[in-house]
Amino acid sequence: MERSCPIKMKPMKIHDKWYDMSDFDHPGGPIMLKLGESRDATALFESHHPFTSRKYLETIMSKHEVSPDDSCYLLDAKDKDEVFDWPEFESKSDSDAHAPVSEFAYELRTKVHNYFKSEAKRRGVPLIEATKGTPFRWMQITLFTILFASTLPAFFRGEWWTLLATPLTYWILGVNTFHDGSHFALSRDWRVNLIGTYVGWWFSSPFEWYHQHVIGHHAYPNMPNRDPDLYHNGTFERHTKTQRHKPLHSHQASTWPPIWFIGTLAMNYLKPIQMLATGWYNRAVKMVQHTPARIQQHVAGRFFVFFLCHITPFLLHDSWIKAFLFSAIPVGVVSVCFMISSQVNHLTVENIDVEDRDFYKHQVITGHSFGGRDLCGWANFFFTGGLNLQIEHHLFPTVNHWHLPFLKPIVMSVCKKHDVFYHESSGLIEALSKYHKHMVALSHP
Repeated sequence: MERSCPIKMKPMKIHDKWYDMSDFDHPGGPIMLKLGESRDATALFESHHPFTSRKYLETIMSKHEVSPDDSCYLLDAKDKDEVFDWPEFESKSDSDAHAPVSEFAYELRTKVHNYFKSEAKRRGVPLIEATKGTPFRWMQITLFTILFASTLPAFFRGEWWTLLATPLTYWILGVNTFHDGSHFALSRDWRVNLIGTYVGWWFSSPFEWYHQHVIGHHAYPNMPNRDPDLYHNGTFERHTKTQRHKPLHSHQASTWPPIWFIGTLAMNYLKPIQMLATGWYNRAVKMVQHTPARIQQHVAGRFFVFFLCHITPFLLHDSWIKAFLFSAIPVGVVSVCFMISSQVNHLTVENIDVEDRDFYKHQVITGHSFGGRDLCGWANFFFTGGLNLQIEHHLFPTVNHWHLPFLKPIVMSVCKKHDVFYHESSGLIEALSKYHKHMVALSHP
């Protein structure tokens, strides 16, 4: 597998040490390195290397460690504060070296690691390859692509049934590729993952998504001032008691449905504008230090997507009403699908305003999984792209979602043994009811 081209970048901070990774040919590609530039990247580093030999990692890192100087600075002053504890374990031998994590996390990582060792042996592939998309998963993605593509001729002809069929089949394709791609979980080849992120054109750009989701939300879920997902639509919605109550919050239990219809429209166009103007994503994540050329590419991409999704219908259809409907309804359908699949995963009474100094325990107690391995459970899985197994995903973000149903029993058993609260619902209906309960609870001052 070809690797990435080394890039020049500022040092990043991991476990209180500074590392200049400019000359490192990262197997996962240059994108992940760029996300950690001038940040405390400890949480990103640990969560994205759960199965890599610790001795190998430390050997590589030691070659890139640098003494603090003027080039070693943090973009965000909040990164000076330690929010997680990373306890050091004494290794029994060099070969037994492992990550500085708690006993809970160590047992969890070890059991999941053993699961993938068995899978790698069964399939005859390297261990890391076993954590990515399987041939069967790629067959599914191919089928989803064919289903979506089959609706396009009728969609461009303006046949009414495609107002639902095209965005729904697109959503199934997009959510089962875009999300895994952004977590480097589709393939070991970073280029494949990069292409996967651009399948999400109807609900988000990779440029914005990496800030919102990978840097902010995944490292610090439900953490005030760090997780940008707590501050979407702040004028209309309140998702944490630490947020000041505003008059319109009193009505959020009934105003969230129309907001769901326009949510991804804001993510696609308004949020990037806000981020470029302020240098922050939702005042929680400082923008990556991209070159002017990269920012220009992003802006050009947003104009192209807007033209493709919202201007093209006016060029294809004689009726302005029909053109408007084909411009607005598909993105609204995609937005509702996105909100159904994402909002219930952390925004519940049980998961809000809780925290733990143990990074892995924090991922569990702020997450919400739903659906089993019965017919309804698999329907939940494919519709949400595996987001219904949110706890498992947050613990192991680089694992392809296809594996998560098989990891769930392991995670649940380790949580039970260590008395870590595992929030589970039977299905999507129950999960949605808990989201509504959360919206009611936070509507009061």
